[in-house]
Formats: sequence, structure tokens, C-alpha cells
Amino acid sequence: MKIKGTCSRCGKDFLAEQLAESHGHCPWCGLAFSPDYTSNLTKALQSADVAGDVLEDALEQIADLEPKFELDEDAVLEPLREALRSQRRRHARA
Repeated sequence: MKIKGTCSRCGKDFLAEQLAESHGHCPWCGLAFSPDYTSNLTKALQSADVAGDVLEDALEQIADLEPKFELDEDAVLEPLREALRSQRRRHARA
């Protein structure tokens, strides 16, 4: 899984790993995405990136086992959607 974002200043897309490499700044225009918390932001994005990979791998393993059930897609995705909506709402207020 590749977590992607868009810079609110230059409008260019970036990957979470690029943000980590640029120490919490936009790799294109240099904007500090969270000036007071760049280290925390970088760590949280790295954790989210790793967690996404783990979730994706686990779901692939489950599929490979061909279980006699279907996972509820909304049960897996809705908490993620809500977290993203919350981030968007907070960004819109800033």
C-alpha cells in the first residue's frame, strides 16, 4: 500500500516515504506540513505506511486460504475512511 498526499501549497502529490525522506516537508516546494511537529508527523506517516502494508499482506493471506466466508468490506474500510474524513475536516478548519 502506498499512502499518498497532496501539498496544500503547490498542489503536487507525494508519497509518505517521500515526506519521511524530506523530514516532514513537501518534497517539491519545501512547505513544513506540521512545523511544530515534523518529527511526530514523519513517524506517524511511517507507522501508517507500515500498518497499511501489514493489513494488505494479511488480507492477501486470508484470500489465499480460500475461506468459506466473505469479509465485510465496510467493516475494514469504514474506520479508515472516517479517520481520513476527520483529517480533512481539521485541515479545512486550519
